[in-house]
Amino acid sequence: MPENSTNTVGYNALTPLNLLIDAGAVYKNYGIVSKEKLISATSGGNKFTVKIDFRDIKCDGVKGDAKGLKKITKVTVTLATNLLEVTTETLAMILLGEVDTTSNSDYDIITGKTYIADEDYLENVAIVGTISGSGKPVIVIVKNALSTDGLKFEAKDDDDNVLPVEFTGHIDPDSPTELPYEVRYPKVVNGALFTIKGTPVINNSKIELVLNDTVAATISKDGFAVTVAGVSNVVTTSTRGVNNLNTILLELTTPPTSGQIVTVSYTKPALDASDVKSLKGVALNTFGVIKVTNN
Repeated sequence: MPENSTNTVGYNALTPLNLLIDAGAVYKNYGIVSKEKLISATSGGNKFTVKIDFRDIKCDGVKGDAKGLKKITKVTVTLATNLLEVTTETLAMILLGEVDTTSNSDYDIITGKTYIADEDYLENVAIVGTISGSGKPVIVIVKNALSTDGLKFEAKDDDDNVLPVEFTGHIDPDSPTELPYEVRYPKVVNGALFTIKGTPVINNSKIELVLNDTVAATISKDGFAVTVAGVSNVVTTSTRGVNNLNTILLELTTPPTSGQIVTVSYTKPALDASDVKSLKGVALNTFGVIKVTNN
């Protein structure tokens, strides 16, 4: 965009690709094998806050805030949410409590304590949300998370009764200069995402996918899953279109016949080398099951 633009409207062609949609889901120990777990359904949205406290160095003769004289003194990282589900596990997590599951046959007994144990810290809590232009989620992670606002529970008739909870991130003693949060945002190259356009079709017994950018010359078949008449049909080859370089052609073990129900989906492989990419090097986003036009 040129300098001193006279454009007075911010909306542009990329706006529909960069919208955060809905509240997302809240997890604990996100990405940790055998420990990751959805905490609860939520109500009223989720709030991620990074509060930065500053100190201004006073300098004689300087009458205002001066560049270079402002220092960060503290960064507080929190994730707040409202849990719809009330369980022994969530109550104990909020209260930093201890749970007795054996002494009473009818109840779990939750009691408080006057100290914080290492196991009270969750490895992290995370919001996993949706951005409009990507099949990959936006992920906000608060590390070494601890419930720090106690329990404030108010039950009402004819209302959604929720458990408000606020988690605070804590700096790891093994990495004291690293702040306790991480935002994973789907990678964008030159302001564009590599995605499917329109509806796939059967073209000469192959599935033809149209992309929003030029496809790389070599295409991996890894990640594609196809069904024909409800039965899995293995993709044998994947190639870039000859007449349209924005297309991918998938050849199947058994070519579908006209009218059969065909679906295709794509899961981004774990190995980057197996990614389907654009000519610019942008990886194709994961997409769910799409019905293929097969006239």
